[in-house]
Amino acid sequence: MTTPALLFPAISLLFVAYTNRLHSLSVLIRAMTTEGSDESKTKHTEEQLDILKKRVTYIKRMQVFGIVSFIFNLMTIICFYIEQISLAYYIFGFGLLMLSASLIFALLETLISTKALDIHLENYKG
Repeated sequence: MTTPALLFPAISLLFVAYTNRLHSLSVLIRAMTTEGSDESKTKHTEEQLDILKKRVTYIKRMQVFGIVSFIFNLMTIICFYIEQISLAYYIFGFGLLMLSASLIFALLETLISTKALDIHLENYKG
């Protein structure tokens, strides 16, 4: 019962981080797509917008898998509470797989965000 309970704050902190990433992306996308902005006039704008679109997709998947993981974590605690121990182990295992998927998408999003920064630096140099 203690292991699923310990995951509650960790998953909650992940949601805060994921939400902050999404918010930062939304601000950047709005700045780049606003007509007349300096960001919308760079030579690699289309390439950057494609990367941003991919990042939004990854963040959405991160959040979905994180939410599913959180739900299965709750179900695990409920199963322990109603003394369905063997079912709780299976549900917890599935929740851990969902959390792992969320973290994999977080890794992919981080890797692709560095590519976007490289493009931005290239614009600055050029």
